[in-house]
Amino acid sequence: MKAASVAYVKQCTAMGEGFYYVPGTDTCLRIGGYLQAQSYYNTYTNYPAANDKTYSIGLFGMIMDARTNTEYGVLRSYMDLRFLWRTADQWSDGPNQAQLDPWNIYIQFAGFTFGYAQSFFDFYANANVLGQDPATIGDDTRTPLIAYTWEFANGWAATVAAEDANTRNGGVNPSDPDMPDAIDNYQAGSTVPDFVANFGQTGDWGQFQLSGALHRVGAVTPTTAGAPFIGSSQTDSWGYAVQAGLMFNLPFIAKGDSLYLQSAYVDGAISYLGLINASGDFSPPDAFMNADGTLSKVSGWNFTAQFLHNWNDKWQSAFFGGYAKFNLDNPIAEIAYGATSGTNYNLGANITWTPVDKLGITLQYGYNNYAANNYVDTGFGLPTQSQVAHQVMFMVERDF
Repeated sequence: MKAASVAYVKQCTAMGEGFYYVPGTDTCLRIGGYLQAQSYYNTYTNYPAANDKTYSIGLFGMIMDARTNTEYGVLRSYMDLRFLWRTADQWSDGPNQAQLDPWNIYIQFAGFTFGYAQSFFDFYANANVLGQDPATIGDDTRTPLIAYTWEFANGWAATVAAEDANTRNGGVNPSDPDMPDAIDNYQAGSTVPDFVANFGQTGDWGQFQLSGALHRVGAVTPTTAGAPFIGSSQTDSWGYAVQAGLMFNLPFIAKGDSLYLQSAYVDGAISYLGLINASGDFSPPDAFMNADGTLSKVSGWNFTAQFLHNWNDKWQSAFFGGYAKFNLDNPIAEIAYGATSGTNYNLGANITWTPVDKLGITLQYGYNNYAANNYVDTGFGLPTQSQVAHQVMFMVERDF
């Protein structure tokens, strides 16, 4: 029986460890996955009594990676699906529910990427911050996309992509929510994708990436100043985001150590800032709609950092933090929402014990502060000047 198995299922070493030829084809396939048991404690200032401070997640991830050599290069089909059972949502309440979370579903061929994948704007993207519900500042977004990548010598590469704008819509709020007949959101439906590009290098020293994105801000406007939401006309504007990121390999400290540094600036594309707002109160939109139908965009910037250290071959820690600030840039909105701007910062760390290969036991803590500057309680912004959030996670993971 063993000899027969070897005859029909052969290793595909050219594609890497764990790949085998599909019998009767020249396609190499790797099947793997992971199981996670996650337990959370989270709370924030003025946490509603109806919300759950503790909840759990059981997660099964299934990975399938199929690759075939062609005259145009490798044709790759990749899928990472997560099946979850959770007892509550993050900083919220139940009920118990099953979820299907597509993590990656894409095809790569001749430089093209088609499907659902990590945004090509992202760089740091919560690297080494664990758990299904991480709470760290910075962009970590998966979205439907079409992209093309050019690869150059010495590890240099560039990508252009069209990504689904619905993933990025931050909304268009009224500059004066107390205005007669004002509605919560004047966001118009997306008609064009976000246009994203990046350029960078990967080498023995680490990684470098510059990213940029154009995001269309569309709003359906009232016919006259102060009129109700009728939808007879539409106003458009373009927002944008730029980002620079560095990752340094630090083997002189310990094997596998690394340091991430990243900063972004946005104007009218607030989702690219990656704010952590536990309560959801005083969430900045892409833009504000004025009474005359004009738009004023919200701007902001952030800085994030993360250091990964291997204490030995069994113990590993990550230390992470970030700071972000957004400006309302609208005097009417500043009065109505009781703030001229908002700040958000977080700090956290985790420690992982790997008693045997492919088994990790992690304890992680995150602290988050979300605040309104020049605060006045108007009933439309934060209920307090600032909200402090805590998150503790314990996770056991088995990879295979």
